[in-house]
Amino acid sequence: MSFKANIRRWLRKREGILVEILTILASVLVLVVTLLLCLLCDVSWNTFYEACIVVLILLFSFFFFWIRQRNKTMLISFTSKYLLEEDEPKIDELLGILIAGRWEKLKIDPIEEFYECLKRICKKTDNYEMRRRIAEALPALFKIDLEESKGIVEILRKDWDQSWKADIRRRTIEELYYIVKRDKGFVKKNIKIDEGDEIYTIFAIVEVLDELKKQSKIKDAERIFSELKEEVQKMKFGKDEEDAVSELWNLLDLIHSDPDKALESFDRLKENQNIYIQICVARNVKHLCKKSRKKTLELMEHFIGAEKDKNVRRPIAKEDSVDCLIDVLHDKNLCEKAKAIIWRLIRDLDGIIRIATFDKIEKILDVDKEFGDEIIVYVAENDPYQKLRLRAENLLKKVS
Repeated sequence: MSFKANIRRWLRKREGILVEILTILASVLVLVVTLLLCLLCDVSWNTFYEACIVVLILLFSFFFFWIRQRNKTMLISFTSKYLLEEDEPKIDELLGILIAGRWEKLKIDPIEEFYECLKRICKKTDNYEMRRRIAEALPALFKIDLEESKGIVEILRKDWDQSWKADIRRRTIEELYYIVKRDKGFVKKNIKIDEGDEIYTIFAIVEVLDELKKQSKIKDAERIFSELKEEVQKMKFGKDEEDAVSELWNLLDLIHSDPDKALESFDRLKENQNIYIQICVARNVKHLCKKSRKKTLELMEHFIGAEKDKNVRRPIAKEDSVDCLIDVLHDKNLCEKAKAIIWRLIRDLDGIIRIATFDKIEKILDVDKEFGDEIIVYVAENDPYQKLRLRAENLLKKVS
């Protein structure tokens, strides 16, 4: 761990006492300076008292403002105590806050124990949903402590589930997008193909590599992609999968270089006979949101059609795709269409689509509380998945 990281951790642990000491020292210093000025300028004692009172009010206003800001972190600190006891509902509650991206003051004490607890959970093989939630919370965990979060990535990068196979590997790689600027070396190390990686994991690798291409030398990224293609060809993937990997790389390049042509390509490829190409297109519809919200919603609506394979529908429930839909809720002209798509995701027959969409419920509540409340009530009363119903019931108690 770097020297700077150790210093930041030391300061974080002692932040409270340091602020209190600095406030006291500042108060004493200001009083002494005020007294000297009064003596030198021959100011009356009444004026001196008034000046002292004003200065102390300002200092203690700052102190209480800091206390109020610190209280925003109390839920995480309070919950971390339960994390150490591995109380699953409390862990789930905290992960929900982190996944929603609503927490600005991401500080946890004791931080080492908190991360050790998450790592222990990640190593278990009988708790897919908790491991999935931790993977989805990685963007927030990176902000709290990048070095500790790397340990979680290294565990989840090797994850294997009897039912879901390499699903969590894919989710973990997708979140590496958020640290490409901060640690390219670590990202490069973890986007190398590993034994057991499925085609969906390869798609995630290609997408992170595209972001790496924007942040580093293009030739370097092109070389890595060429090596990746060669490895894919050596693995037991069919021609459809190999073609999809190439098409995805070209599509990502087009999105950045020529958005208008990218729109045309999305339209052309959305009904491609190769289902893996459809999946690649669905995974990246979100990139069109800045160019054309209306077209983005039309494509999302297309990909969640009842006749579509669940693997084509699932990308529309991905974290960043749902974020795009939530952003459109601010648009008076398109908000109803965005709501209709979110409702279809919440009512989808596929459990993972409903769960992934509901992960963002706190963010939906921030934008449209009435709409969010309706979703929570519906899920609490109707969803067939018990854990999701329980999550909704707990939220109902908070928002009511």
